[in-house]
Amino acid sequence: MRGRWSQQIKGVTADSIVQTQIHITGGDVTSEVDRAARELHRIVLSRLRDEIARLRLEHPGRIPVRWSPTGRPVRSSDGALGVEGMALTGLVDEVPEFLRSLPRRQLVVLGGPGAGKSVLALLLARDLVRTRRPEDPVPVLLSLSSWRPALGLREWMARRIRELGVGAGHLRDAGTVAALIDENRVMPVLDGLDELPPTLHARAVQAIDEAVAEGLPLLVTCRGDAYERTVRESGRYLTRAAVVELAPVEPPDAIAYLEESTAAGDHRWDRVFEALRDRPGSALADALSSPLLLYLARTAYQAGATDPGELLGERCATREEIESRLLEQYFPAVYAESAGASPRRPGADRARRYLTTVARQMRRDETFDFAWWQVHSPVTALVVAAAFGCTYGWFVLLLFGVSQGVFSALATGMVGGGVHLVVRRGLAQVYVTEDVLRGPRAVLRQYAVIGLLSALAVALVTGAAVGGWLRLELGADPGDVAGFGALVGGTAGAATLLGSAWGSYQVSRTWLCLTGRLPWRFWAFLEDAHERGVLRQTGAVHEFRHRRVQEQLAGRGEPSDRSAYSGRAVASARKILLPVLPSAAQAVVALAWLGATGYIQATEGPMELLRFRAGDRPALETEMCEGACFRGRVWGWRLPQGESRQTVLNVSEPAGPAFTRWHGLMRATGCDGAAVEATLRIGSLPPMSQILSGGVMKPLDLSEKETAPAPVRLNGEPITLTLRRVDRKRCEVSFTWEDAGLHRDGMESARNRFGIPPRVEP
Repeated sequence: MRGRWSQQIKGVTADSIVQTQIHITGGDVTSEVDRAARELHRIVLSRLRDEIARLRLEHPGRIPVRWSPTGRPVRSSDGALGVEGMALTGLVDEVPEFLRSLPRRQLVVLGGPGAGKSVLALLLARDLVRTRRPEDPVPVLLSLSSWRPALGLREWMARRIRELGVGAGHLRDAGTVAALIDENRVMPVLDGLDELPPTLHARAVQAIDEAVAEGLPLLVTCRGDAYERTVRESGRYLTRAAVVELAPVEPPDAIAYLEESTAAGDHRWDRVFEALRDRPGSALADALSSPLLLYLARTAYQAGATDPGELLGERCATREEIESRLLEQYFPAVYAESAGASPRRPGADRARRYLTTVARQMRRDETFDFAWWQVHSPVTALVVAAAFGCTYGWFVLLLFGVSQGVFSALATGMVGGGVHLVVRRGLAQVYVTEDVLRGPRAVLRQYAVIGLLSALAVALVTGAAVGGWLRLELGADPGDVAGFGALVGGTAGAATLLGSAWGSYQVSRTWLCLTGRLPWRFWAFLEDAHERGVLRQTGAVHEFRHRRVQEQLAGRGEPSDRSAYSGRAVASARKILLPVLPSAAQAVVALAWLGATGYIQATEGPMELLRFRAGDRPALETEMCEGACFRGRVWGWRLPQGESRQTVLNVSEPAGPAFTRWHGLMRATGCDGAAVEATLRIGSLPPMSQILSGGVMKPLDLSEKETAPAPVRLNGEPITLTLRRVDRKRCEVSFTWEDAGLHRDGMESARNRFGIPPRVEP
């Protein structure tokens, strides 16, 4: 008989209804949840087997790590847990059976760095899956580092299970996966509680305690100090869980493990075994008490040509020296070469090269942890400087000419690159504190949004400012300059995006990828390193799980207590503004520079010196030096009482550009009370006259208007300077004109670009 129908059942949550397909095959009734559980069992078992085989954790046997009840005040009483009279000690092989024997079937495993917590969780999950009965929940190994309180623990577990089952038919459906969890068909094996931000430890403990039902098996691993601190400060702990702590490996156990790992008749380890038996408190015994270093010792001296006896030499006199020797084999052991090596799962050499870049960035910034905003290459500062310089220099070049454009490019480029270097050196591009509720990739996406919004704001402000200034200064129609303003604003926004934290990270990452120092799939690589136990994640940052690995890659230095997180808390309003301050500073300085350049061009313009043409020739001094020794040209005429002088001048290109202002300083000196009338005239235009009496006059606009002067085009007309004594003093006056010249119409090229005729004086 074969049949099929569907019915509705209510899930754990009051507002959720799960539709379950019931199948009858050969008299057996199975639901979609049953089929999903079997599929999850198959996927988990396959993955765990592959991972254990890759790490060679059972070749030939497991490291004999012992566990016993913790002496820390972090658990309920034996009576509350129902473990009175039970044997609470054993080896890691016995943990699955011990977990099943616990009345409440929940366990917390504590230990120090390298104590084997993650390996225990991996092996336990595999053993439980392998011996699972159909009615038992499926053990699923999950890393807690990616959980955040914004997502309920059960919902987070459901998402991770769906990720495990990518492509699997029954695990694609969110409702079916949710039903697996709601019906307690999944056993959480939660590794790395201490990898969450410290401020989230207590909330995580409470969430786990509330989400995992009574009687549902559970395993949680955590560093002992972190768990004890959480319980002491918050009073929260897993109330239904027994707590055990992993012990260091004793010398006899270390010898037994190494003997099992050695081929029969191989006596290379005999000297080491003898030293461990005779000196159980030696540096060698201390080093090999770590499961990690013991595993590396076996790996390092597996080949017959190697000599483990070198661990007894003078160069291995301390634990640190022994660690350094063994850690040389760390990456070949963790990143075992295989035909399936890929950017996400690279071989040992590539992984070492990539992680060396990470370690060196940490040493450069003097931090003990690593964040994505630390990914930086000096090339990035050059790119950011070039982006700002080219953007604003190009705008000035188009409007005012090559020299002004090059100078503006240098100025704005130096400011943009300088601001970038200052905020990057202080890790101030990103403001993230240890209480961040997002993981590193979520923080990166957040700063991508911040960068895009900053770039959009700069683009709008710059485009509007440029377009408005051109309309006011040139008298252009809005349509004539709108496109240009939008183009300038768009390029300014692009430069701002490159200078943002997200843009700088992308530029640096791309360069480091092109030069082979980081993988292109950087996040996949970090996740893989985390899965392999090389890195541990705490909030938005990563740390090397073993500090000695970091020192080996980057070189040993002074221990740092500086974190990649922001060092101090600020008000929430300021916290929001801090990430955009660098972009705002760059944009404000650049706009101020553009405004100053435009003002100078509109009022002064480039200067062109006048040339003598006819009349009273001035005495020409080729050099003038005063104060800080400014060198220039001085023309001078002598005027006795009652006399006058007239000189005709011109410019190098009489039919060239229009002019707006005279240039230079005029002085009348020689005797007190003497006065000289100076009159400047261009062709038939009205003259400009002023009287100097021992003072200094700076020549003014060519046309005496209250508003901006209209440009004057010479068209070959002569320039006449007339000097006349208008006093009765019996003395000789010296009249000088320093750097006699005219200022060109600085806006002429801008007008030509937009086809706007200048307001030229007739």
